Amino acid sequence: MVSEQQDNKLENKTAIKLGSRLETIASLVPAGARIGDIGTDHAYLPVYLVQAGVICQAVGVDVHRGPYESAVENVKAYGLQDNIQIRHGDGLIPLESGEVDTLVIAGMGGVTILEILATKPDVLQSVQTLILQPQGAENRVRFELLSEGWRLSEECLTEEDGRLYTVICLSRSEGLDREEVEQRMKQVIQDIAADCTGVPALEAAKDLEQTLRNFIWQLGPLIIERKEPRLNDIIADTTSNLRRVVLEMMRTNRAAVSQRAEQMRQEIAMMEVIKRWLYQ
Repeated sequence: MVSEQQDNKLENKTAIKLGSRLETIASLVPAGARIGDIGTDHAYLPVYLVQAGVICQAVGVDVHRGPYESAVENVKAYGLQDNIQIRHGDGLIPLESGEVDTLVIAGMGGVTILEILATKPDVLQSVQTLILQPQGAENRVRFELLSEGWRLSEECLTEEDGRLYTVICLSRSEGLDREEVEQRMKQVIQDIAADCTGVPALEAAKDLEQTLRNFIWQLGPLIIERKEPRLNDIIADTTSNLRRVVLEMMRTNRAAVSQRAEQMRQEIAMMEVIKRWLYQ
């Protein structure tokens, strides 16, 4: 006979609720996908997706012993051992070729994500969808993966606990290829560059359009195109950080440092122009 305390515990395990970051990621998972959740932590994402009927099978991977053991326990507690396998290991190494068609890699640095994707080409070959939430180097993630033939199908911003996260979805067959992204960016760059005219800090700026292009790759071509309201917060944080660094740099008289400080002042001015363009 199940005690009242045990019954309440089981009832609490019948449904899982995700935070907004993982909820956004979950919304991008194709129905019926076979996912590999790299850095699965407590396996909340695969558990949620199976419970919601979005997927039937998943493999969760974690390199750290503690999160791996927590994931194993959670899958067991929710009674999903037949649907979700949890493996201890680094990146794609525990996965077999053809085993998954969708990869989720969230909460890691962008460079780390790219390194993980490069470790097992045979596993990546069968993957049709990448859902990534890089923390830094977003421009490299976008540019390098599109240069490798992936297509940008969706990207969005989501907020959790006062922090903004970028989620990027890439596909083998859906969305924009790199050339199409560049073409759509071209008009945006020209429009913003026109607004830079008459801004004193940008009068001596070199390669203005290239600098704007780099900013758009960092902020997100689709996010910029949609004029996502949350971009205002990212721009505010970026300019605040740049101003702080410039103030620190002003304490030295070294020519190289002074030159970089001037470049950063131009970046601050450019971010302000982008902000005006977004919300004009």
